[in-house]
Amino acid sequence: MVTQKKRFMVMAGIVGLVFVLAAFWVWAQAGPTLKITSPKSGESFPGDTVKITWESTGVKIVAAADAKSREEAHYHVLLDREDFRPGIEIPRGMEKEGIYHSAATSLELKGLKPGAHKAIVVLSYNNHVPWEPLVTAKVTFTTGGEK
Repeated sequence: MVTQKKRFMVMAGIVGLVFVLAAFWVWAQAGPTLKITSPKSGESFPGDTVKITWESTGVKIVAAADAKSREEAHYHVLLDREDFRPGIEIPRGMEKEGIYHSAATSLELKGLKPGAHKAIVVLSYNNHVPWEPLVTAKVTFTTGGEK
């Protein structure tokens, strides 16, 4: 009887350990996430300024210049362009062309022309290469219209 009880306890312990390890593996494989919190897709703004905010999980965010390892990430915001590719560095110093680099979770875009716009936030490694697999969030909005 004691032997059966010991066997049951050992088996229960093994099953519990397997469950904990499987849960940890799933959590570790989930990777980072990214979500735009404002504006809502399709929202219209009367002026030429829009503030975009976002949040991410599962990754350490630092300014690219302060990063000590590849996995210390930062964001790129691409306004009205989609010319980024996995494995290819996103160019720096191109704010006038609609590419912004930031460790912040918001960006105010000013001087936008009236009409439809699309912003894509791209999570990137410290070397300005998009995270793989790609971690992005997209929002469309209109400026210069009725609110």
